[in-house]
Amino acid sequence: MKPPIVDLEAWSPGLEQWDQRRSALREGLSLRLGHLPLLGSRVGGDILKEESHALGWAQKIKIDNGTPHGMPAWFLSPRDGSNPGPAILWLHWHGGEYAVGKQEIFEDLHTPESPVQCFLRMGWSVLCADAYGFGERNGRDQESGGDFDQEGEHTLFKTFLWQGSSLWGRMLWDDRLAFHYLCNRPEVNAKQVIAAGVSMGATRAQWLLAFEDALAGAISMACAVRYRHLLAQNGLKHHGMYFFVPGLVEYCDLELILALGAPRPHLLLNGQADSLSPTSGIRKAANLASQIYALYGQESALDSVLLEKVKHEVNPSMWDAMKTWCGRAFQGC
Repeated sequence: MKPPIVDLEAWSPGLEQWDQRRSALREGLSLRLGHLPLLGSRVGGDILKEESHALGWAQKIKIDNGTPHGMPAWFLSPRDGSNPGPAILWLHWHGGEYAVGKQEIFEDLHTPESPVQCFLRMGWSVLCADAYGFGERNGRDQESGGDFDQEGEHTLFKTFLWQGSSLWGRMLWDDRLAFHYLCNRPEVNAKQVIAAGVSMGATRAQWLLAFEDALAGAISMACAVRYRHLLAQNGLKHHGMYFFVPGLVEYCDLELILALGAPRPHLLLNGQADSLSPTSGIRKAANLASQIYALYGQESALDSVLLEKVKHEVNPSMWDAMKTWCGRAFQGC
């Protein structure tokens, strides 16, 4: 396979060179996502219901994404608008659990405790929205053709492809809308918003950090895929249809996506026995991206941790490391 167009193995830029090309590199990545709507300066949303929570309060909302059903989401906070504070944009995973979606934040399905309990106890607000094909959107988005579950995902993929777009691009576009909505909440300090997720949610967090300069940082758990290593290990079968973008391997690899997040903090937590994310690829991508972080004097801000004998999961050690990292995230702010 030929080297990608953007090859950080062959190109070792200085900071001035990187800063001069960074916007163009991101634009090239965006072009691989296909045709996407323009992002508005403000994102609206309707509050459908509000209820108390043991550690604060919760709102069921519908974020306006230009579709008839909108983007169903939960927003939870331990604070009011007079005291804005940090927030997590939690990006749910895939796992073939199409009916779950945003409800993941209330469960300990893939984490040692529910994300809501964890972050509310820390004093952070939380937003989680249904991605295309999941939760309340399973079979309901027009582009799904009324198909549910995996068939619905495949229909979404095919429909967007024919429209000159991509399912991954539309999912990421919705994530960017959710981020903008969260930043506009009076309970939230817009400078203290971090994206986080497990598996598909981890990949979404990586890309969101690459595209949104206002995002303070990211936490990626149980997924960091260097595409060439995945191909070499015949691992494409491990990932859903949403994951694939035309021309991506020709253009770049994971290290560019990580590098575009520099110099903001990014925690990657992965298991060495995870077949979905070849360990050699994680090491390669993190090493190359850390060279870009080093240009800013922030090499340690990209923190990649690999745990022995851990598979595609978030175990207690990973979760504790994530909480410790969050506890340090905004010290001195």
